Amino acid sequence: MLLIAIGFSSCVNLKHVSEFSTSSLEGITAFENIAYGFEQYCLEGCRDDRIRDFDITNNECKCELDKQADSITLKIYNSVFAYFEGLYLLSNNELTTYQTEDLENSLSTGDFGPINIDQENAASHARVSKILIRAFTDTYRRNKIREYIKEANEPIMNLLAFLDFNLSSNLNGKLEVSKERLKADYFDFLKDTSLSTLEKRRIMEDYFQKLKEIEAIQQQFTIYSEILVEISKGHQKLAENADKLNILEIKQVLLQYAGDIQTMIVEFKKIQE
Repeated sequence: MLLIAIGFSSCVNLKHVSEFSTSSLEGITAFENIAYGFEQYCLEGCRDDRIRDFDITNNECKCELDKQADSITLKIYNSVFAYFEGLYLLSNNELTTYQTEDLENSLSTGDFGPINIDQENAASHARVSKILIRAFTDTYRRNKIREYIKEANEPIMNLLAFLDFNLSSNLNGKLEVSKERLKADYFDFLKDTSLSTLEKRRIMEDYFQKLKEIEAIQQQFTIYSEILVEISKGHQKLAENADKLNILEIKQVLLQYAGDIQTMIVEFKKIQE
């Protein structure tokens, strides 16, 4: 993304808005470190089914809709990221222009395998995209950051909620199913009287290792959900007080949100260690 930043003066100190948007951006980008999606879940389920059926000839897995669901989720993520990047740049006394072709791609309503895009989701994506395009094509200035925040609040809340639901509820729920399948498969092995105690112990070790891997992904979903909720709360507070951004109480609240988000980011990173 080609970025050109040009500074201009203003008497309003928006350091607290900048810090909140910086923390929000870092929190949002944790999405890129979650190496799991709907397509991978589909492929794993397909592979497990072939193993159960002792089928080594059929390599076809119908995961096209799951791949599309990942693509749509990524599009929503990019829109949310771009909004908070715009907020950061505006609050840092910068006028920004860069290529906006990606923002102009619309979002279609309908069912896409495991996810659903309703009219509100599509409209929210379109509204945020329109706000961003105006901001990046010089309609907005820093003294209009209030309008930027207030106008985007409702649709950005919808998009944040969409990301949260599709990861912490939708995809996380599918991992719960994976855990149940895993348990059933391995406990069937343990019922096999022809296996030795040593073999059964190795089976149990393998089971707990795979369970640990699934639960690590679920932990990422949980903390990422907490990050998105905290960002939503902070932005709601920001929107409600967009006309009085210089009040000390608002500055303190936003800095507190920024600090809480940073704490969650640290917890998220620990899971990857």
